[in-house]
Amino acid sequence: MTLAASPRQLALRLRLDNEARFDNFYCPDSSTDSDSSEAVVAHLRHWIEQWAQRNTGNTGGTLLKEFVWLWGSPGAGCSHLLQAACHELDGHGQTVFYLDLSMSRELTPDVLTGLEQVAMLCLDNIDDIAGEAEWEEALFHLYNRMAASQTPLLVAAQRSPQYTEFALPDLHSRLQSAAVFQLQQLDDEHKKAALQMRASHLGFELSDDVASYLVSRCERSMSALIATLHELDQRSLETRRKVTVPLLRALMNW
Repeated sequence: MTLAASPRQLALRLRLDNEARFDNFYCPDSSTDSDSSEAVVAHLRHWIEQWAQRNTGNTGGTLLKEFVWLWGSPGAGCSHLLQAACHELDGHGQTVFYLDLSMSRELTPDVLTGLEQVAMLCLDNIDDIAGEAEWEEALFHLYNRMAASQTPLLVAAQRSPQYTEFALPDLHSRLQSAAVFQLQQLDDEHKKAALQMRASHLGFELSDDVASYLVSRCERSMSALIATLHELDQRSLETRRKVTVPLLRALMNW
Protein backbone atom coordinates (compact mmCIF):
# COMPACT_ATOMS: atom_id res chain seq x y z
CA MET A 1 0.00 0.00 0.00
CA THR A 2 1.13 3.53 -0.71
CA LEU A 3 0.94 6.31 1.84
CA ALA A 4 -0.26 9.77 0.97
CA ALA A 5 0.32 13.00 2.84
CA SER A 6 -3.12 14.44 2.10
CA PRO A 7 -5.94 14.16 2.93
CA ARG A 8 -5.09 13.50 6.56
CA GLN A 9 -5.92 9.89 7.32
CA LEU A 10 -4.81 7.16 9.65
CA ALA A 11 -1.39 5.56 9.28
CA LEU A 12 -2.79 2.68 7.22
CA ARG A 13 -4.51 4.06 4.14
CA LEU A 14 -4.65 4.07 0.37
CA ARG A 15 -3.58 6.81 -1.98
CA LEU A 16 -6.42 9.07 -3.03
CA ASP A 17 -6.68 10.45 -6.53
CA ASN A 18 -6.03 14.14 -5.98
CA GLU A 19 -8.23 14.98 -8.97
CA ALA A 20 -11.24 13.05 -7.66
CA ARG A 21 -13.29 16.08 -6.64
CA PHE A 22 -16.95 16.96 -6.76
CA ASP A 23 -16.20 19.90 -9.05
CA ASN A 24 -14.83 17.72 -11.85
CA PHE A 25 -17.36 14.92 -11.60
CA TYR A 26 -19.32 14.98 -14.84
CA CYS A 27 -23.10 15.11 -14.41
CA PRO A 28 -24.80 14.37 -17.75
CA ASP A 29 -28.10 16.04 -16.96
CA SER A 30 -29.78 18.56 -14.70
CA SER A 31 -32.71 16.34 -13.86
CA THR A 32 -34.19 16.64 -10.39
CA ASP A 33 -34.68 12.89 -10.25
CA SER A 34 -33.25 11.54 -6.97
CA ASP A 35 -30.88 9.19 -8.82
CA SER A 36 -29.51 11.71 -11.33
CA SER A 37 -25.78 12.30 -11.01
CA GLU A 38 -26.38 15.93 -10.16
CA ALA A 39 -28.82 15.01 -7.38
CA VAL A 40 -26.41 12.44 -5.94
CA VAL A 41 -23.54 14.96 -5.83
CA ALA A 42 -25.81 17.58 -4.26
CA HIS A 43 -26.95 15.09 -1.61
CA LEU A 44 -23.37 14.07 -0.77
CA ARG A 45 -22.17 17.66 -0.47
CA HIS A 46 -25.07 18.53 1.81
CA TRP A 47 -24.54 15.31 3.79
CA ILE A 48 -20.86 16.07 4.32
CA GLU A 49 -21.55 19.68 5.28
CA GLN A 50 -24.05 18.57 7.93
CA TRP A 51 -21.69 16.04 9.48
CA ALA A 52 -18.80 18.50 9.36
CA GLN A 53 -20.90 21.02 11.28
CA ARG A 54 -21.84 18.40 13.86
CA ASN A 55 -18.20 17.50 14.38
CA THR A 56 -17.34 21.15 15.03
CA GLY A 57 -20.08 21.52 17.63
CA ASN A 58 -22.85 22.97 15.47
CA THR A 59 -25.78 20.62 16.03
CA GLY A 60 -28.55 22.75 14.54
CA GLY A 61 -31.08 21.04 12.29
CA THR A 62 -31.93 17.39 11.72
CA LEU A 63 -29.02 15.23 10.62
CA LEU A 64 -29.35 13.17 7.46
CA LYS A 65 -29.03 9.40 7.66
CA GLU A 66 -25.43 8.57 8.56
CA PHE A 67 -25.12 5.67 6.10
CA VAL A 68 -25.04 6.19 2.30
CA TRP A 69 -24.60 3.44 -0.30
CA LEU A 70 -23.59 4.24 -3.90
CA TRP A 71 -23.77 1.55 -6.54
CA GLY A 72 -23.13 1.20 -10.24
CA SER A 73 -21.13 -0.76 -12.77
CA PRO A 74 -17.35 -0.20 -13.01
CA GLY A 75 -16.64 3.24 -14.44
CA ALA A 76 -19.92 4.76 -13.29
CA GLY A 77 -18.04 7.03 -10.88
CA CYS A 78 -18.64 5.54 -7.44
CA SER A 79 -14.94 5.49 -6.52
CA HIS A 80 -14.56 9.07 -7.74
CA LEU A 81 -17.37 10.25 -5.46
CA LEU A 82 -16.06 8.36 -2.42
CA GLN A 83 -12.67 9.98 -2.83
CA ALA A 84 -14.25 13.36 -3.54
CA ALA A 85 -16.12 13.03 -0.24
CA CYS A 86 -12.80 12.39 1.54
CA HIS A 87 -11.27 15.49 0.00
CA GLU A 88 -14.34 17.54 0.87
CA LEU A 89 -14.38 16.58 4.54
CA ASP A 90 -10.63 16.92 4.75
CA GLY A 91 -11.17 20.50 3.62
CA HIS A 92 -13.02 20.98 6.90
CA GLY A 93 -9.89 19.82 8.73
CA GLN A 94 -11.36 16.49 9.83
CA THR A 95 -9.97 12.97 9.77
CA VAL A 96 -11.23 10.69 7.04
CA PHE A 97 -10.39 7.12 6.07
CA TYR A 98 -10.75 5.61 2.60
CA LEU A 99 -10.31 1.86 2.16
CA ASP A 100 -10.67 -0.04 -1.11
CA LEU A 101 -11.88 -3.51 -0.16
CA SER A 102 -10.90 -4.90 -3.54
CA MET A 103 -7.50 -5.12 -1.78
CA SER A 104 -8.91 -7.25 1.04
CA ARG A 105 -6.75 -10.23 0.06
CA GLU A 106 -3.66 -8.16 0.87
CA LEU A 107 -5.07 -7.13 4.27
CA THR A 108 -6.70 -8.72 7.29
CA PRO A 109 -10.06 -7.84 8.86
CA ASP A 110 -8.15 -6.21 11.73
CA VAL A 111 -7.81 -3.15 9.51
CA LEU A 112 -11.43 -2.32 10.41
CA THR A 113 -10.66 -2.09 14.13
CA GLY A 114 -11.14 1.40 15.55
CA LEU A 115 -12.41 3.01 12.35
CA GLU A 116 -15.51 4.23 14.16
CA GLN A 117 -13.26 6.92 15.66
CA VAL A 118 -12.76 8.83 12.39
CA ALA A 119 -14.98 11.72 11.29
CA MET A 120 -16.11 9.75 8.22
CA LEU A 121 -15.35 6.32 6.77
CA CYS A 122 -15.46 5.45 3.06
CA LEU A 123 -15.41 1.77 2.06
CA ASP A 124 -15.02 1.18 -1.67
CA ASN A 125 -15.98 -2.10 -3.39
CA ILE A 126 -17.65 -3.32 -0.20
CA ASP A 127 -19.23 -6.22 -2.08
CA ASP A 128 -15.77 -7.71 -2.66
CA ILE A 129 -15.81 -9.12 0.88
CA ALA A 130 -19.28 -10.69 0.56
CA GLY A 131 -19.03 -14.35 1.48
CA GLU A 132 -15.77 -13.90 3.40
CA ALA A 133 -16.77 -14.97 6.91
CA GLU A 134 -14.04 -13.19 8.89
CA TRP A 135 -14.46 -9.96 6.93
CA GLU A 136 -18.23 -10.07 7.26
CA GLU A 137 -18.03 -10.52 11.03
CA ALA A 138 -15.52 -7.67 11.36
CA LEU A 139 -17.70 -5.41 9.21
CA PHE A 140 -20.79 -6.33 11.24
CA HIS A 141 -19.10 -5.29 14.51
CA LEU A 142 -17.70 -2.13 12.91
CA TYR A 143 -21.16 -1.19 11.66
CA ASN A 144 -22.60 -1.58 15.16
CA ARG A 145 -19.85 0.58 16.67
CA MET A 146 -20.35 3.24 14.04
CA ALA A 147 -24.10 3.25 14.56
CA ALA A 148 -23.58 3.69 18.31
CA SER A 149 -21.22 6.64 17.76
CA GLN A 150 -23.20 8.05 14.79
CA THR A 151 -20.10 8.01 12.61
CA PRO A 152 -21.06 8.63 8.96
CA LEU A 153 -20.35 5.75 6.58
CA LEU A 154 -20.17 6.03 2.79
CA VAL A 155 -19.76 2.86 0.75
CA ALA A 156 -19.67 1.86 -2.91
CA ALA A 157 -20.53 -1.41 -4.62
CA GLN A 158 -21.59 -2.80 -7.99
CA ARG A 159 -25.02 -3.74 -6.66
CA SER A 160 -27.62 -2.31 -4.34
CA PRO A 161 -27.45 -3.63 -0.75
CA GLN A 162 -30.58 -5.68 -1.35
CA TYR A 163 -28.81 -7.80 -3.96
CA THR A 164 -25.34 -8.16 -2.45
CA GLU A 165 -24.41 -11.69 -1.42
CA PHE A 166 -23.44 -11.24 2.22
CA ALA A 167 -23.86 -14.54 4.04
CA LEU A 168 -24.25 -13.10 7.56
CA PRO A 169 -28.00 -12.38 7.85
CA ASP A 170 -27.66 -9.66 10.51
CA LEU A 171 -25.04 -7.85 8.44
CA HIS A 172 -27.14 -8.11 5.29
CA SER A 173 -30.09 -6.67 7.18
CA ARG A 174 -28.12 -3.75 8.61
CA LEU A 175 -26.62 -2.84 5.24
CA GLN A 176 -30.10 -2.35 3.84
CA SER A 177 -30.64 0.59 6.21
CA ALA A 178 -28.57 2.87 3.96
CA ALA A 179 -29.76 5.74 1.82
CA VAL A 180 -29.16 4.18 -1.61
CA PHE A 181 -28.20 5.93 -4.86
CA GLN A 182 -27.47 4.38 -8.23
CA LEU A 183 -24.98 5.91 -10.68
CA GLN A 184 -25.54 5.23 -14.37
CA GLN A 185 -22.83 4.43 -16.92
CA LEU A 186 -22.10 7.20 -19.41
CA ASP A 187 -22.84 6.62 -23.08
CA ASP A 188 -20.23 7.59 -25.68
CA GLU A 189 -21.51 11.13 -26.15
CA HIS A 190 -21.41 11.78 -22.41
CA LYS A 191 -17.96 10.19 -22.17
CA LYS A 192 -16.72 12.70 -24.74
CA ALA A 193 -18.30 15.56 -22.80
CA ALA A 194 -16.76 14.26 -19.56
CA LEU A 195 -13.31 14.09 -21.17
CA GLN A 196 -13.69 17.62 -22.50
CA MET A 197 -14.65 18.86 -19.05
CA ARG A 198 -11.64 17.11 -17.49
CA ALA A 199 -9.34 18.53 -20.20
CA SER A 200 -10.63 22.01 -19.37
CA HIS A 201 -9.71 21.41 -15.72
CA LEU A 202 -6.23 20.38 -16.87
CA GLY A 203 -5.90 23.60 -18.83
CA PHE A 204 -6.29 22.60 -22.47
CA GLU A 205 -9.05 22.24 -25.02
CA LEU A 206 -10.07 18.81 -26.28
CA SER A 207 -11.72 19.14 -29.67
CA ASP A 208 -14.73 17.10 -30.69
CA ASP A 209 -12.60 15.24 -33.25
CA VAL A 210 -9.97 14.20 -30.70
CA ALA A 211 -12.59 13.28 -28.09
CA SER A 212 -14.48 11.13 -30.61
CA TYR A 213 -11.30 9.43 -31.78
CA LEU A 214 -10.22 8.73 -28.21
CA VAL A 215 -13.56 7.22 -27.19
CA SER A 216 -13.81 5.11 -30.34
CA ARG A 217 -10.27 3.70 -30.18
CA CYS A 218 -9.34 3.51 -26.50
CA GLU A 219 -10.49 1.07 -23.83
CA ARG A 220 -14.06 2.08 -22.99
CA SER A 221 -13.81 2.52 -19.21
CA MET A 222 -13.70 6.10 -17.94
CA SER A 223 -10.65 5.33 -15.82
CA ALA A 224 -8.73 4.19 -18.91
CA LEU A 225 -9.96 7.15 -20.95
CA ILE A 226 -8.92 9.66 -18.29
CA ALA A 227 -5.53 7.99 -17.90
CA THR A 228 -4.99 8.35 -21.66
CA LEU A 229 -6.12 11.97 -21.46
CA HIS A 230 -3.43 12.66 -18.85
CA GLU A 231 -0.79 10.97 -21.03
CA LEU A 232 -1.95 13.05 -23.97
CA ASP A 233 -1.66 16.24 -21.93
CA GLN A 234 1.84 15.27 -20.80
CA ARG A 235 2.95 14.43 -24.36
CA SER A 236 1.56 17.76 -25.56
CA LEU A 237 3.59 19.61 -22.93
CA GLU A 238 6.75 17.65 -23.66
CA THR A 239 6.58 18.11 -27.43
CA ARG A 240 4.98 21.56 -27.36
CA ARG A 241 2.39 20.33 -29.82
CA LYS A 242 -1.32 20.98 -29.74
CA VAL A 243 -3.59 18.14 -28.73
CA THR A 244 -4.66 16.71 -32.08
CA VAL A 245 -5.63 13.35 -33.56
CA PRO A 246 -2.09 12.85 -35.00
CA LEU A 247 -0.58 13.47 -31.57
CA LEU A 248 -3.00 10.95 -30.05
CA ARG A 249 -2.12 8.41 -32.76
CA ALA A 250 1.59 8.89 -32.07
CA LEU A 251 1.05 8.53 -28.32
CA MET A 252 -0.90 5.28 -28.65
CA ASN A 253 1.16 3.88 -31.56
CA TRP A 254 -1.99 3.62 -33.63
